Amino acid sequence: MCRYARFATQILIAVLVLCVPTHVHAASGTAYVAICCNAPSTAAVFDASTLTQTRSIETGSGGDGIVLSPDGKRMFVTVDNASELQVISTATGALLASVPVPLSVSGEPPLELAISPDGLKVYVFAPQARPDALLLAIDATTYQITQTANITNLGSLGPLLVSPDGRQLYFEVGYANEYIQVVDAVSLALLQEIPVDEYPLDLAMTPTGRILMTDSNNQLLVIDPTSSAVRALPLPNDNHGTPGVLIASPDGTTAYIAFATGSILAVDIATGATVFDASIHYSPTHFAISPDGTSLYSSNLSSAGSWSVSEFHIQTHTPRTTVRQLGPISAVALTNDGNRLYVLNANDSAIASVDVASRKLTHVAFAGADITSLAIPPGGSTVWASQYAFGLGGDTLFLNPGTEQLEYAVGISGALAFSPNGAVVYTYNPGRLTAYEVASLAKIGSASVGQLTNLAQAIPSPDGTRVYMSVSFVSGVSTNGSAQFSPGEIRILDTSTFKYIGTIDVADGLGVLALTPDGSTLIYTSNRGRVRLVSTATHNITATVQLTPENGLLNGLALSPDGSTAYVTDSENNLLLIANLATLTQQATIAVGSYPSPVAITPDGTEAWLATLAGLEIVNTSTGSVSAVSLPGEPSAVVFAP
Repeated sequence: MCRYARFATQILIAVLVLCVPTHVHAASGTAYVAICCNAPSTAAVFDASTLTQTRSIETGSGGDGIVLSPDGKRMFVTVDNASELQVISTATGALLASVPVPLSVSGEPPLELAISPDGLKVYVFAPQARPDALLLAIDATTYQITQTANITNLGSLGPLLVSPDGRQLYFEVGYANEYIQVVDAVSLALLQEIPVDEYPLDLAMTPTGRILMTDSNNQLLVIDPTSSAVRALPLPNDNHGTPGVLIASPDGTTAYIAFATGSILAVDIATGATVFDASIHYSPTHFAISPDGTSLYSSNLSSAGSWSVSEFHIQTHTPRTTVRQLGPISAVALTNDGNRLYVLNANDSAIASVDVASRKLTHVAFAGADITSLAIPPGGSTVWASQYAFGLGGDTLFLNPGTEQLEYAVGISGALAFSPNGAVVYTYNPGRLTAYEVASLAKIGSASVGQLTNLAQAIPSPDGTRVYMSVSFVSGVSTNGSAQFSPGEIRILDTSTFKYIGTIDVADGLGVLALTPDGSTLIYTSNRGRVRLVSTATHNITATVQLTPENGLLNGLALSPDGSTAYVTDSENNLLLIANLATLTQQATIAVGSYPSPVAITPDGTEAWLATLAGLEIVNTSTGSVSAVSLPGEPSAVVFAP
């Protein structure tokens, strides 16, 4: 994902852990770098009998769909970032082959995936490709594309289905006057259209060759592709909500349907009668069923945005096991013997450990999505990671540097800032700041910034009594085609009452905020190349540093450990600008990679570490020399271990 698209919501926030001196205590040998996007996805492998995760297999970034070969020895995965099909050994995790999916303008997920019953053909379907949807048939032995079809794009939800005899493919088409498209599996020729005239929610195939479809009219449609006959079976309408994913029993007699309100409905496919209606505490997003029909596996998403994997015991109509996952989960697949469950996690983020002296990558923990904030509590060593986003839910990750293991807290997310004593963590998103006890994660208090405003940063004062919050009135404005900062204000929050006790108006554009180590001066970037110094005692501007070029977008800011020097990134001109805050002069202008932001200064002040679209770059603050560190994705934040 391009950093330009995340400008208003994420870039400024990632700078927080970089520009608050209380987070940096002493020279250290390790830097932790957040990978916000384009990091590899992972397939978690579970023992299906216990739902115990046994291992994890790395895939390409943006894992979208997964199918297994009949013998379970190979895993086929579609990945969005590279727009390709990957073939991976399930025994070793080795990449056996990559098959490019030649998308034109789209590149949007999903890349639907299906495999023939005999395992000889794999089909990739890109329904949102433009100008036409794309369907590929791929030989599962040679990994060569054997047939390609460009299909008029009339809208499709998928998924792509294969008939039990492997002779036909099916998918749904249309936003109005919907129908099921029947396709020849060898030639990919369009054979017929079966009108359904209902808005579909999910499709599934029975072992006997019938297509099942849930729709927005609370029905289960049973479609016979041979005769084109469609039977509509009304579903119970007693506060179930909208039907969602479904799957057929191995004997083809029963349809299992999930509802968003938290229930699984079993329906007799022949009669439409309810077999059972079971309450569950999760909302399934994907289904897999054991070969003997006794267990229903699902990936789930809660209303709070938390992901999990569950086993539902069909005979007793009860959930058996639920295991929390970081997510987002994009697909599940069960081996034909029912022993192993593969859960494809479309995480595109990671936490990378880098040795500062050698600049070598020492460890990568793949997890989460859109990680844009890292912080280490004063006096601690655990690395906290989370994401700044407009939506609800999410998680906060905890990386133990000793064991290199990840844990996470459910439902707590946002950019991170710690109180000076390390006892309180402040998390914030565009609309609100919330304080939690670090030890227990118990909520202490919160403060809203109101409507039509975005909270961009929160910086605690050195004595911990106040939090300085940069708030912009709109996401951004444009002047003559150039991005500019919008007006805003710096709000001062009393940490004992969570009431605002002061406001500093910023009419000339509020960019990135920093605070000197002694807490006496706030520093913010503005439009036209200006860096403003504001007294925290009087709330007045005391000085301005004029930087050149004046057309820059100054959206990264960090201070030297003693607070005497400001390091400012200009993402418009791809520069690192160094300013002396005592003399109010620009000391250096250094060319760096594209769209630099954020920036962090090593504890000894000798290097500036920058996240750019080109990767992680390190600038020697004395000589201006620039070097790079190779990372498995796009960096978004840096923090140095104490």
